This record gives sequence, structure tokens and C-alpha cells, in this order.
Amino acid sequence: MRKTYIARRDFLRGAAVGALGLAATSLAACGSASSSTAASSSAAAAGSYTPGTYTATVKGYSSYITVEMTFDESSITACSVNAAGETPEIGTKAAEELASLIVSDQSVDATTTATADITLPAVRKAANNCIQQAQGKAVALNENAGDTGDDWLGEAPEIDASQISATQDTELLIIGAGNGGMMAAVTAADAGMDFIVCEQNQTMGDTRHWIGAVDTDAQKAAGVTIQKDRLLNELARYASYKCDMDVIKMWIQNSAEMVSYLESLGMRPSVHIAPETHVGGNNMEYYVPSLWHTVDLPEGSEAKDRHAFLEQYINEKGYEIQYGMTLVRLVQDASGKVTGAIFSDETGAYVQVNAENVILATGGYPGNPKMVKALAPIINECVTANSYFGPDAGMGIRAGIWAGAKRDTECAPMIFDRGIVAPGVKAGYVEDENGNLAFPGTVGQFNLGTQPHLKVNKEGLRFANESCPYDFLNYAASLQTDGVYAAIMDCKVEENVIAYDQYGCAQIAVDMAKGGALMPALEQQVEAGLAFKADTIEELAEKLGLPVDTLVATVDRYNELCAKGVDEDFGKEAYRMRPITEPPFYGYFMGGSLLTTCDGLRINRKCQVYDQNHKVIEGLYCVGDCSGSFFSGNYPEYFVGVAVGRTMTQGRYAVKAILGETV
Repeated sequence: MRKTYIARRDFLRGAAVGALGLAATSLAACGSASSSTAASSSAAAAGSYTPGTYTATVKGYSSYITVEMTFDESSITACSVNAAGETPEIGTKAAEELASLIVSDQSVDATTTATADITLPAVRKAANNCIQQAQGKAVALNENAGDTGDDWLGEAPEIDASQISATQDTELLIIGAGNGGMMAAVTAADAGMDFIVCEQNQTMGDTRHWIGAVDTDAQKAAGVTIQKDRLLNELARYASYKCDMDVIKMWIQNSAEMVSYLESLGMRPSVHIAPETHVGGNNMEYYVPSLWHTVDLPEGSEAKDRHAFLEQYINEKGYEIQYGMTLVRLVQDASGKVTGAIFSDETGAYVQVNAENVILATGGYPGNPKMVKALAPIINECVTANSYFGPDAGMGIRAGIWAGAKRDTECAPMIFDRGIVAPGVKAGYVEDENGNLAFPGTVGQFNLGTQPHLKVNKEGLRFANESCPYDFLNYAASLQTDGVYAAIMDCKVEENVIAYDQYGCAQIAVDMAKGGALMPALEQQVEAGLAFKADTIEELAEKLGLPVDTLVATVDRYNELCAKGVDEDFGKEAYRMRPITEPPFYGYFMGGSLLTTCDGLRINRKCQVYDQNHKVIEGLYCVGDCSGSFFSGNYPEYFVGVAVGRTMTQGRYAVKAILGETV
């Protein structure tokens, strides 16, 4: 059973002590929403303020949010919020509505009809801190402190002991309730460990359903054999051997046990068989093993997804996730051993969790433009849209480096060639009037984009083999004008996509084509002005803003190669050389869509974190996208589900390593 010990400390002396009793009480309920809102409502109802204006800044979904509140002696007189960097019609609108309600209701617990699961708790957290400032119980919270200029790393915040409102002691601290964190949690729960899970958001991380694993019972039943030596070396080759093959081997050797464990909980795994024709180039074979599993929940389960099911599982064993706990920094003793972490809770108060071991499972840094521009500049050269989870801002990576950890030297972004944009749009971040950076595309995943149609640059010229892994084409486009390219096709779109017979998430478009849903999706983009339809190639070129004569010549040459059955220019497979001859013709511009980053802190096979001298940092483990040593330069998309499979296997294996159950 989980054991939590809470000790109260004086905070800012004098009258502040009473307020911290209230903050500590909310912690005792494991960071539940009810406890924090009760605390904030009581604080507002107390109506004893030092008149003035107070501000607090916290991380929202895709930007930092600043709340400014003005008080007289007994009431909140004004509340404004700058959430311009959030999603305009969701987060920004919800934040402005809540700011108005806070004044009318005199409470941050005001009821709103808006649904912004990340933005609204962030506004409440900042407003809570403003109230505590007005009551003399806290200093201004600024989660963006030190994040000035282009310095993506900054310095570890200095938090004095007097600023800690509550402490908790545990055997194991798991930071992050995503794919890796939840596997670590259920493994620790089964072992009866004393552990705490801290999650920065009010909901768990996204459940990724495609799990890559090797030698599972589902594969054996389907007659699938994985060439493990080839798989290992192909993954290393993708990374140009800038990886730790022992870390990769750990996933290969233990992923089946991880899937079997899910099966023991009643889940039902199945394997998806890769088509034999999917080779990715004329006589240039890629290894495409059938690693891809989906795992269905048990019959009759009322959980909405796997994470919710696993949360119910640990709840039944007496454990709970503490939500609204934003990582501030790790804690170390004099020897450098990591002994816990400091968080800001959902009211903005600082909480220290002391632990014998810490597992970082905080995800990558796709939601941190500053880190992306510094660490993965290729993204800014070829991405037009995002599919990422905005709160994944690299905090675990930064905290690990502050504690002495070594980070991967090179980036490993996960990019999909599906960021449809209007003609004239360039790849890369654009800045709004408040200095927030975002990608210009409005469609995160246009599934038709991945298909190997003819692709041309802004000069109307073909520039790569279109039948290659998703991010490869984006990388090739980064060397072209504005980092974008146009897809050109004729009326046989659905017929061609079925013939392409792609694998992995590219198969979504195949299924849409078979179900008659692909053309309506394309026509929808035509109506939106992002795709174009024409009776001639000349007309299509004009609509796309491409040189007419050049595009006509490029299409003629492509059709000539299709007739020959040999791609003499770029080596695309013959069966994917489909002529462009029958109107109407379609075209649209594309860039990449960023899902996540897969480079992080260097680890060994036990998921222990290495320091700058390649020595293990005692007490610190790292799993999933905040860890490194596995990928480099790209994500190998033909190994479908390997990222999530790796993350879940690492989450389980790290706990076993702590328990001494691994080699």
C-alpha cells in the first residue's frame, strides 16, 4: 500500500503559516481537483486582501499564460488573462471566460461551460497564486522565469526550504502519467512498493495505441517471425549507430513480456501483418517486420482507454495519481544522488517529494519552440503543422541536465508528411503579436499526404523518391524552397492509394480509400482552399502558383517513366509509379506535421541516467521520449509502434531494475 508522510514547514513566516496548513491539506488528497478548488474557494471567500495588483505566469497548453488580478481589502475587483498563445477557439476563449467569472463569482472555482482540459487548470493555478499573494501567503509564481532570450536550458530554480509548503516521502517517485509512467506504476503496484505518481496536467498523457513488440504470443499465433539480429542492426543503421545497441536489445528482449503482462490484466493484443510488397524503393528493400500490435481493453471494461484502465488498476491497490504537479527541479544530496523532486502544485505552492529513486517519464519537447529551434533545427526547416501534445515541453530533460545528465548529441524528431497548407505558406514557426511561436498549418494530420504520389518543389520539379519513410520526404524538402512541396495526382486517387498498399499509419488512407471516404476528405480540403482541382495540368499549376511549363514537363516525364515501368530518375517501385493522365487533377502543398521528439537523456539498458562523464547518476531513471540512446536523426516509421513499445517496456523494466529483478 502507498504510504505518504506530510510535514508542514513555515513559509514566508508570520501569517503565512496558517495558509500553508490549507495547502498541505490539499496535498493529502493526492492533488485531487476537489481539494484544490475547495482551498481556492475558501481563500477567496475569506476576503482579507492587501489591496493591489498581482500577477502569476504558468505553462498552459501551448504557451505561458499570465493572469493579473486586482484586489481591494475584501474582494477581487478585476481579473485579466493573457492566453493568446493557446488554441484561439478553445483555450484562449475559455481562459477569457473564466477570468470574467472569477470576478463575478469571487472564486477561481467558478463554473464554466468551456472545455479546455489543460488551459483552464493553468488559469486557476495562476489565479490561486494571485489570491495567495494578496493574502500574504505566497510570492509571485513565474514558471517562465529564467526562460529569456534563446537560452532553452536556463538554470535550475533556487527554491529555499522556507518556500516548501509540504513534503512527502516515498520509496519511488514516478514523474509523468503517460505510456511509460503508467507501466512503471502498475509494475510498482504489483510489487507492493511505496510510490507516488506526479502528473503535471489534470488528465493523464495521451494513450498511444500502436505498440511495437517482438516475439509475442500474438505474433507466434499469426506465424510471424522477427529476425532479431536484422531488426537490431537496422535500428542502429537508421540511427547511423549513434545509439546504444544494448538499450535497443533490452526492448527487443523484454517487449513480449510487457505485452504478456497487459494480457494478464485481461487485455487482448493482436498483431498487424506488414504487406510483403512494402519495400520502399526499386530493388532497395527496407526491412518492414510485423511489430505492430494493438491491445484492446478487456471485454466489458468501462475505461475510456488503456491509461484509464491502468489508473483504475492502481486505485484498486490503494494508489492514486497526484495531478496538477508541475516539475520544478530534481533534488540531490551531497554525493549527487537524486533524492526526489520539487513541484508546484495546482495552487502554485511548492511541494517536495523525497524518494529513494526517481523515474522521469515526462515525454519529449515538441511543445517547447525554444528547445526545438536549438536542439532540432531541421524541424523549423520542414514542418508546417503540429500533432503534438502541447504540454510536452521538455521539463524532464531540462531537470535531468540540471542534475548533471548527458543529453543525446543529435535530435530524433517524429515528423509525418501530412501538414497541408495553402500556397505561399513556408515551413517553420511564425510569431504572433505576443511573441508566441506556432506552426502555420491548421490541419495536423491530412492522411492523404503520406501517399507516394508525384511530389514537386516550388519550381515544379521532382526532387526525391516519394516512396520513402514519412519524415525522409520532409527532410528532403528542407533542402528545397521554403521547405514545402506539392503533391500532384489525377482522378484515380482512391484506386492508386489502394494499389500503393502502405503500412502503419499510412494505412489509414488505404482504409479510407477502400471505404469510399478518401475523396470526400480531399474535396473537403478543396472547399477549404487548401487543395485545388483542375481540368488540366496547366490550370492546376496556375492555381498552385507553380511554373506552368515546368510542371507540365515534370508530369510528362513522370508519365513516361510510369509507362516504362522503371523509375530511372529516383528509383521508386514500379507498382507505385501511377500515371497522371485523367482529369480532374488535384494538387496541394505539404510540409511536415510534428508529433514528438525522441532524443533525450542518455541511459543504459536499466534506464539509469548517465552523467557527463558516462557514469550513472544514482537514484535517477528515465524512460520514453525524455530518454535517449535509442534513436538518432529520425524515427524509423517502418518499425510501427516501436516508440510506444520501447516506452512501455522501459517503464516496466526500470521498476524491475530498481527491485533487482533484471540483468
